[in-house]
Amino acid sequence: MAIDQIACQKCGSSLTSHLFCFSCKAIQSISHEINYFEVLGVYIGYEVDKEELKDKYQNLSLQLHPDFFESASESEKSLSEKSSAILNTAYKTLSEPILRAGYLLDFFSQNKKLDERLLPEGFLAEMFSMQEKLDEILESDDKSSILAMKENLYVRREKIESEFVPLFKKLEKSQNDYNLLQQLQINLNAERYLKRLLDRIN
Repeated sequence: MAIDQIACQKCGSSLTSHLFCFSCKAIQSISHEINYFEVLGVYIGYEVDKEELKDKYQNLSLQLHPDFFESASESEKSLSEKSSAILNTAYKTLSEPILRAGYLLDFFSQNKKLDERLLPEGFLAEMFSMQEKLDEILESDDKSSILAMKENLYVRREKIESEFVPLFKKLEKSQNDYNLLQQLQINLNAERYLKRLLDRIN
């Protein structure tokens, strides 16, 4: 899904990022409706080119960093600080698969009410069992068992991540499909449980 193209507020040139004009070097006032894809000037979708994302982030960081606006007006200084903060948050969110999935789900679901407690069938009972097993392993300080459980949790987390790609591809074609939105929410709900166990190990 392509981002909306807008013109520079100063020179009228087409903007890559909604934060900055590379033609006339003008920082742009920030719209409340701006999304993270528009911030970085990348296609709206789950699959991202990590190198492209990094390059765009670094180029924008160089242009928007508050250190370059020390002699500018107070309004430009403030705008630079806000733009840099939004840019950093946008990059962190879009470069991390789980954060990107959660953000994109919010983007597509908008006002639709999704069940944030629903989990795959049998998943909760399995998590309780793993929780008890982890308690025992941590208490015994069995390093090989801890490592084995950690690897198992990472594999399960990666499986959830792999399911995001086809689900989001379908969602891009049918953005109002509630069942698809809910399935993505279920995957994110399950990932949160896995992350809690991994956090305990780490």
